[in-house]
Amino acid sequence: MCCFTDLSEIYSRLFDHRPIIQADIRFFIREFEEKRGFREQRGLVGMHSLMVELNDQIVPKTREAMCSNVPSVLAKLEAANHITSRIQQREQEADQDERLHDSRERRKAEWAAFVTDQRRQSSELEEEHAKAAEWLKGQYAAMAKDLAKFRTF
Repeated sequence: MCCFTDLSEIYSRLFDHRPIIQADIRFFIREFEEKRGFREQRGLVGMHSLMVELNDQIVPKTREAMCSNVPSVLAKLEAANHITSRIQQREQEADQDERLHDSRERRKAEWAAFVTDQRRQSSELEEEHAKAAEWLKGQYAAMAKDLAKFRTF
């Protein structure tokens, strides 16, 4: 029998947590009911009354104001969107004009460089032609002298 009582005592200490839980429950009740003096309940009642006021008065007024103002706000937003799209289109056209202007300026510079190069090449060719013509004149003059020698005989 001694063994059974020991076993029941071990069982109650290991698995029977009712005394510990009851002590925690008593502490919890004492903490919230006695020490705090129903502060939480008053706070909840205040929040409830605020919610009722919001639902009954403020939300309908807000909804009514929103319904009356949303169309005008939407119209203003559409107008602003249209204006911004026009501004964006003008900027794109200006960018294209700038690109066209830049490409025109680049082509003018390329053309000026081409014309300068052609003039340089032309002057070089004229110099070579003048040198060749002088050389040919010299050759023809020498041939004319040789021919004149043969005529005198």
